[in-house]
Amino acid sequence: MHRLIVAVCFASLSAFAQIGTSTITGRVTDASGGVIPGVSVTVVRRATNFTNAAITNNEGIYRVPSLQPGEYVVTFESTGFKKIVREGVELRTGDTLALDASMQIGEVTEAIEVQGAAPLLETETSATRTVMSGNVLYELPLYQRYINSTLNLVPGMSSGGFAYGGSLGAYHLAGQRSGAIGLFEDGVIGTDPQGGTDTIKPLQNAVAEVNVITTVPSAEYGHSAGGVISAVKKSGTNELHGMASWFGRTRNMQHRRYFDRARTSDPSPGRPNGVPVFFMEPDANVGGPVYIPKLYDGRNKTFFFFGYQRLHEKKVAQIFTSTPTPEMRQGIFTFPGANRIYDPSTTRRDANGNWIREPYPDNSIPVSRMDPVALKVLQLDPWVLPNQPGTFTSTGPSNNVLADEFARVFFNDYNLRMDHQFSTSLKLYGSYTENGQSGYGRPILIKNDRLEFDAVQGNWSPLRVINSSLGYTWVATPRVVNDSRAGYFRRRNETQVPSFGQDWAGKLGIPNLGPELMPNFGIYNITGANPSRTVNETLSFRNDTTWVRGSHAFKFGYEILRYRLSSANFARFASFAFDGVTAGLQPNGANIPNTGITFAGFLTGYVRQATFNSELTSWLPRSSVHSFYIQDDWRITPRLTANLGVRYSNESPFDSKYGSMTNFDPNVVDDLTGRMGAFVHPKSGLAARDNNNFNPRLGLSWHPFEKWVFRGGIGVYTIDIRFPQSRGQFEEYVATANQERPP
Repeated sequence: MHRLIVAVCFASLSAFAQIGTSTITGRVTDASGGVIPGVSVTVVRRATNFTNAAITNNEGIYRVPSLQPGEYVVTFESTGFKKIVREGVELRTGDTLALDASMQIGEVTEAIEVQGAAPLLETETSATRTVMSGNVLYELPLYQRYINSTLNLVPGMSSGGFAYGGSLGAYHLAGQRSGAIGLFEDGVIGTDPQGGTDTIKPLQNAVAEVNVITTVPSAEYGHSAGGVISAVKKSGTNELHGMASWFGRTRNMQHRRYFDRARTSDPSPGRPNGVPVFFMEPDANVGGPVYIPKLYDGRNKTFFFFGYQRLHEKKVAQIFTSTPTPEMRQGIFTFPGANRIYDPSTTRRDANGNWIREPYPDNSIPVSRMDPVALKVLQLDPWVLPNQPGTFTSTGPSNNVLADEFARVFFNDYNLRMDHQFSTSLKLYGSYTENGQSGYGRPILIKNDRLEFDAVQGNWSPLRVINSSLGYTWVATPRVVNDSRAGYFRRRNETQVPSFGQDWAGKLGIPNLGPELMPNFGIYNITGANPSRTVNETLSFRNDTTWVRGSHAFKFGYEILRYRLSSANFARFASFAFDGVTAGLQPNGANIPNTGITFAGFLTGYVRQATFNSELTSWLPRSSVHSFYIQDDWRITPRLTANLGVRYSNESPFDSKYGSMTNFDPNVVDDLTGRMGAFVHPKSGLAARDNNNFNPRLGLSWHPFEKWVFRGGIGVYTIDIRFPQSRGQFEEYVATANQERPP
């Protein structure tokens, strides 16, 4: 799929270089304005003394890419000219900062020191973006500390609903869909390959800056048509620094919500001291040089930064739900407006072939007529009792329970980044982020000691997400720089069902049913849940080379993404449907409208339909995306820069690890029926490979006046398809048996 984006603007914002890094570039001239070739340019990051060097070419142009955000000192030296030392050059994430110098004739031993920050007006790029400092984000009250919430502060963003930062699902940049937003952490992709809206969660206290590109990214950016989020993590410095904080609130600090009937301190059944309200977000970080006394001194060479944050939340929200009344549990259905119920054991045809079913006297089912399985469930008594009068529909009560929804939410997030400088020409980094979420359910209808019956809120769904990367920067020559990085993203999500493997069919007395799960009865949260595990992975590698030649800064590279999904249901519940079995019958066998109650049908044990499913294998789709690009930032004049590029992307159709895919081919003879049209099992992808995904990018940046920059650009973008909806083309590998009886 392609998207065409056109943007024209003028702004005082900077743009981007290597994903997650920054660039300093400029032209060096003498006092008369003539260019000076061969000037040695040294760029030193103050915090670490990491050093980068370049030499101006015949056009007087230099370029120093692959720089981390922070404060730098830039030095210009050339024989016959006074040395220039530029202090306090502040780089933000993704900057392409123009830093020109005018050198005066003199001895190299004479130095001219220039104080003051470099100008923030970016003149070298046509892209627009917003950069947020990690310290600013840390001080903002972002809910659950998701840096995706930065999007709320970005021009050109629209959102739907709550716009929860834990997912990109409600955000839209430049008018595009949410799944078209790309998130990168330290230069590697950090979005889930299925859907593309779930992401890694960079730690708020470990983020140096977040860069959000809204329009016309350069050719090195792919896999996105609706904006790019690039988070760069902090690295250690030559000084050891640490931080710890404790942020949150307790019950005494929590106001009562407008529609809550009771205060959190009011006693309630089972909670004589009130309900808990506890929200805490402790966090800490530490960073500095790697120093082992008498063994290794990593100052100016090796640095680390470790961060930790936790969300610890216990709270109760008052929620209405519906539970069967004590009378219903005794088989008495005389509540106001109740449907008439009929005895399924009396179902028959008369002499004329008309269907007949007799009503229960007094709209009640005698206990002696109840099914043993239903009696066993009633004996175990899984549902809470009503505590509100509620209202009644024709099939049962509504909102007759004001429940305390007890939420236990625990997040644990970790971050580590290591940086090492072998020399001024070779640097290495490693990065690791881990997110863990507890995933506890919030039962409100089923008692806490009977969670095996609660398929809706009684399950446990833990989540673990990691994103790691390793990369280097190699300055091959003063005009050629090479970057490589490999990444691994993994998201593991589980559903753990309390009834799994406990033979509840046997305990309830249901014959000929396996011991795997509690069946689905279709009543009051006893609706069946499947234990499952899904592991989504992205393996990535990219190599980028920058080559400065004349007034051109060429950049070209290659990237591969390998997507792997592994999804398994460990068991499938059986379903028993009781709707309609206590309805009256018309002569043709159809139900009489406004008769029958599903819960009454459950008590009788008469099943309208039984469904049995079995998972035959796991869903294991795989696909890859290969990408190549070339970008030319051409400084046509000192005030006009063209950003020209093209990206080529080639995505494979997804296939399955063991070929477990099914497709329908109308041109194949079916073995069973002998007719045209049959299921086939292709050994490769189901679709043809798309080989024409060329994405040109064109932009101009014009700097006619000191305080003005006009930008314009146009680009074509290919969005990765990745995978269809969950478990697509997989139907043949799920065995289903339906048994249904006549009225």
